[in-house]
Amino acid sequence: MAICSLSTILLWLKGTTTDDGAPADYVLNFRHYGAFAAVTATLASYFLARRYFKYFFALTFLLGVVGLINFTISEIKVGLTLGPLQIGLSPILVAVGIVTYLLYSNRINAKLLALLQPSEEKVAKVQEEEIEEFKEKFARKSTEELTQIVAANALLPNALLAAKQLLKERP
Repeated sequence: MAICSLSTILLWLKGTTTDDGAPADYVLNFRHYGAFAAVTATLASYFLARRYFKYFFALTFLLGVVGLINFTISEIKVGLTLGPLQIGLSPILVAVGIVTYLLYSNRINAKLLALLQPSEEKVAKVQEEEIEEFKEKFARKSTEELTQIVAANALLPNALLAAKQLLKERP
């Protein structure tokens, strides 16, 4: 992204670019300025606040992929146009994303799994809540009925634990 932005700046400073072999004036637009600002912020975060770098990088990358900012001299988008609404992706950044994923897939997958998997504390809390719910449902059952539930071993594990706990609590 930084390299694309630098090449865009150099071509802009040069003043012209060739479009089909003919010289043409080139004017930067708000997407280019947004890209320059985003790349500058991302590079600054790398050197000044490294723990935030991946968030700046991800945000800059996503803004570029959906075409809200543009790192290249020309705006290249592939997508749909429905009247005034344009939905497009930058093929250059999609390719960069695919290559990055292929190079770092193990690390990316591990991070995604860590984000998606619930913590052990949360799992334990949910399990305790379920056991308490089953204990409330089983509270009116007799000791004999609870013994039959445990012996049948046909209910959910948390229901069986609740029945066993109720049996231990009874005299």
